[in-house]
Amino acid sequence: MSTQLIHLSYAGLAPWLALTLLLLGRSPHLKRSRILVSLILSFVFLCIPIRGFSSFRWISVIEPSPSFILTGLLALRLIERLRSQRIFQQGEWRTAWLFGTVAALLLYPMGLGLTTIDPYAWGWGAALPIATTLIATLLLLRGNQFGALLLLPLVGYWLHFQESSNFWDAVVDPFYALSALLLLPFSLMQQRKA
Repeated sequence: MSTQLIHLSYAGLAPWLALTLLLLGRSPHLKRSRILVSLILSFVFLCIPIRGFSSFRWISVIEPSPSFILTGLLALRLIERLRSQRIFQQGEWRTAWLFGTVAALLLYPMGLGLTTIDPYAWGWGAALPIATTLIATLLLLRGNQFGALLLLPLVGYWLHFQESSNFWDAVVDPFYALSALLLLPFSLMQQRKA
């Protein structure tokens, strides 16, 4: 399998998972036929040509390389929907949104030149993968399953599933960052109510 095909296949996974979740809706009782139709329709929609390019190619213009954490969270949510059973508890989802928020606030404002520090450059060194491994280890030792998901960027990065060679792109992308920034406040409010 060629490297370009691997990169394209991985980049198409997150949009396919997201679209499948959208098509499944919020119904608590999913029939097998609805699941199958949602999976197939999502794939077909991403292959439909619009002005000479597939829908997937148009999506990849916005985000050509979804983070492994975003892809993992989407896959996890789809599995939870299909099994009608929680894998991540509320605290683990909250950790995912907190991690995404911190990564987004650390990377994007400074990366846009708002400070003299460029954290994007850290993604080409060993410090960021080591820090990610340490955070994943600490979370796993505390019994937080998000730590296992945090190991995905390490594996995907070393297997070169993404086109980018910067580790930041394996950890966070604009969609994960935006989702985290929007969902963290809701998660914290739910925690307060409980």
